[in-house]
Amino acid sequence: MDLVNIAAAGCAFLAVLLVTIGFYQATARGRSRAQERMDQLQAYGQRAQTEGGVPLALRRQGSVWAERTLRDLDRAGVALKLHEYLALRGLMAVAFMIVGFALVGTSAFAALLAIVFGVVGFMLPPLYVRMRIQQQINKLNDQLEEMLTMVSSSLKAGFGLLQAFDLAAEQIPPPISVELKRLIRDTHMGATLEDAIIAMGERVGSYDLDMVITAVLIQRAVGSNLAEVLDNVAHTIRERIRIKGEINTLTAQKRLSGWIVGLMPLLVVGLFYLTDPEYMRLLFTTGVGRFLIILAAGLNITGLYITRRITAIEV
Repeated sequence: MDLVNIAAAGCAFLAVLLVTIGFYQATARGRSRAQERMDQLQAYGQRAQTEGGVPLALRRQGSVWAERTLRDLDRAGVALKLHEYLALRGLMAVAFMIVGFALVGTSAFAALLAIVFGVVGFMLPPLYVRMRIQQQINKLNDQLEEMLTMVSSSLKAGFGLLQAFDLAAEQIPPPISVELKRLIRDTHMGATLEDAIIAMGERVGSYDLDMVITAVLIQRAVGSNLAEVLDNVAHTIRERIRIKGEINTLTAQKRLSGWIVGLMPLLVVGLFYLTDPEYMRLLFTTGVGRFLIILAAGLNITGLYITRRITAIEV
């Protein structure tokens, strides 16, 4: 019982510590975002020639971890501040720990299981953010061909590149329209078009968009027919989408087989528990049974991950 109390106190301390760190990260900046933006614009005007990479007008100062976390939240379209995100992770960890204690009871194994549940709860928000990022990237990739076609047509009609981006942003739905509007806004706030395009690529993290950005930057450096270049890039993206569709069709059976094999142990355990509860209760009430459950769950998740990696063919 003492061990359980110590573990519960440790879990509560961890949750409070995470929430405190989150609020400290949010309040340590000490200034509003508008004031930070103005300071960055002034710094950009003074040191734009000496700084490499993304221009200071497009940067947000902070620790590397905070910058990466804010960038991931922005990519995922999650409207949370840094301290709110950390508080959510801490609360999820505490909630999952409580669930672990409720499922098993008060014992040394319950404390260990609660810690495992807490780690799982703490890692669920980042997993959700990564899933949202991939969904946003997939949506943006699906819109790239249409965007390139519109920009190419606008260039052939005599518009400038920035005007072509503006027209495309007005006609295409999010998420690509949001990124184009950010690009235009950054150029209005002092960044060059090349720097704004590079910042958009770093912000989105899409391989297909990087192809477009590379083609645009090369064209602006050496000079060529940009409309023709964009048409060629659109054709390349179109072919990649077609090949991806063929690969997904060919690997659909294997992916379905992997999910069936992965879910089969859960179905078998549930079926045996319904038909003979006393026979299956040993699996949940003894130490060896609980260890076997954890081992089986870990092996099952590993098998699903390996199957997913095998069938995920990069194009």
